[in-house]
Amino acid sequence: MPLKLKAREKVLLGALAMALVLVAVWTLRHAGTAPAALSRPQPSGPLEPIPRIDLGRLDQPPPENRAGRRDLFAFGGPEDLSADAGAAKPAVPPPPMAPPSPPPAAIDPATGLPVSAAQRLPPLNLKYIGSVENKMGVKVAVLVTDRNEVLTGQAGQVLANRYKIARIGLESVDLEEIGTGQSRRIPLRGN
Repeated sequence: MPLKLKAREKVLLGALAMALVLVAVWTLRHAGTAPAALSRPQPSGPLEPIPRIDLGRLDQPPPENRAGRRDLFAFGGPEDLSADAGAAKPAVPPPPMAPPSPPPAAIDPATGLPVSAAQRLPPLNLKYIGSVENKMGVKVAVLVTDRNEVLTGQAGQVLANRYKIARIGLESVDLEEIGTGQSRRIPLRGN
């Protein structure tokens, strides 16, 4: 509901607005009394001359940059990087190191073939805590890792980029390792 004002109240509001506008204009015109945010900062001394850009330097080669040339594994302080230090010290090459030998290949006892590094990943400790089924009959398995991460998935989906859910039962879930194809059954964990 709009507020209805009498003619006298309208005249008083108009006069008050006009007075506020006049005070604001008077304040802004007198820079000495204006707030610091509205006034321009005055320089404290004479302005410095603008330096001249020497375009003749463009044709000269850039100076040698020695950044990043210090040997991090050498003991002692940094070299003197000044231009008048004289000749640079000759760099001593590090002693040659033999390349690291590959880890011994594990042999799968069932097949007698070497097992690749991807197949030797540490087992992921999973605990099956149950499954959920919706009205349409779609089951979702709920598993927990040893880090208390919750993993969920339906049959055929991949968990933790390592296991594919083969089958979801009432008391267990069957997982198939992606790299090796080995099956693993995880029973329902009771409290």
